[in-house]
Amino acid sequence: EKMIAEGKDPDAVSADDTSAFAGTFLIATVKGDVHDIGKNIVAVVLGCNNYKVYDIGVMVPCDKILDEAQRLNVDVIGLSGLITPSLDEMVTVAKEMQKRGMTQPLLIGGATTSKMHTAVKIAPSYFSPIHPVIHVLDASRSVTVVSSLLGESKTEYVESISEEYEEMREDYYAGLENRSYLSLAKA
Repeated sequence: EKMIAEGKDPDAVSADDTSAFAGTFLIATVKGDVHDIGKNIVAVVLGCNNYKVYDIGVMVPCDKILDEAQRLNVDVIGLSGLITPSLDEMVTVAKEMQKRGMTQPLLIGGATTSKMHTAVKIAPSYFSPIHPVIHVLDASRSVTVVSSLLGESKTEYVESISEEYEEMREDYYAGLENRSYLSLAKA
């Protein structure tokens, strides 16, 4: 309807034209994981908020995720996972994004994911002011995160996430230093 109101013929616009969207987003459940409820909710929530969402499924290998993201030239990439091994696969994807010189922000979500794991294990492999790595607690927050990354306040938003993650890493590593272990006999 909007296109018609603007005097455009909807049939004349390419299916690949994403200019009418607020942004483009690729989402996948990582290799080794078949769970997709959260991923599907994120896709619907973003789609309902005028983002073009490319949902490429479950059990998606790293190379396919990144090849599709590059082919489609998406603005943001989202990884989903429910089981613990998915966490390692997300680290692998972040490292490969860095190797490829990619610049898309990377969003992390799923039941086993956490802000701490993202800050300590995933973000150091890829995070920069241009392409942050951000844990998204639940699907309802995805719109706020993506709009912050694609909006005018990106710099401030990313700086605040970066500071928070740096603090979390410092606390995590300080906690490791303060640990003392007992021998098995004393335990």
